[in-house]
Amino acid sequence: MSPKPVVLLFDLDNTLVDECAHIIGQTGLYTAINTYNEINAIEAMQQYNRGFGLLTNKLSCVITGWNRYKKPRDQFLFMIRGEERRSPMRSPTPVIILTEDHQIDLRQLALDPMDGNVVAYLHSDDAKECIADTLHKVVFGNRAKEMNSIAYAQLQQERHTD
Repeated sequence: MSPKPVVLLFDLDNTLVDECAHIIGQTGLYTAINTYNEINAIEAMQQYNRGFGLLTNKLSCVITGWNRYKKPRDQFLFMIRGEERRSPMRSPTPVIILTEDHQIDLRQLALDPMDGNVVAYLHSDDAKECIADTLHKVVFGNRAKEMNSIAYAQLQQERHTD
C-alpha cells in the first residue's frame, strides 16, 4: 500500500483550517497536516523537502490564505516560491489560496503563472463545497498547470470587461 498524498494546510483562521482538513480527511485519500502559524508551516515544509531542498518536495499540495498583517510579497505563498526558485531541479508545489479578500491585485499576484502560480483562488465561504474536488483534480488529475492557466485567463477576462 502506497502512502497517501500529503496536503499542508496553513491559515490564521484556525476554524477554516480544521473544517477544510476534516473535509479532506473524510475522503480517505489524503494525509492532512494542519498548521496554524507560519513557523509551523515552514517546519512542515522543511520536513517534506527532498535533496536538502534542491528537489521538488514531497507535499502534494499546500492550501493557504493571505495574512492581512503582512505585505503581499511577505506572504507564505511567496516564501514557498522563493525556495523553489533556488534550484532548477524543483517544480512548483501546487498551492490553493483560500481567502475572503478578492482584491484584484492580490488575485493577479497569486494567479500569475510566473509569480504566484496558484492553481485555485477560492473564497473561504465557498471552499468547503469544492475543496475536495479541487484537490482531487490537482493531486490525482495532475491538472495544476492547467487549472492555473484557466484561472489566470478568467482573471484577465474579468479585468478586460471591467
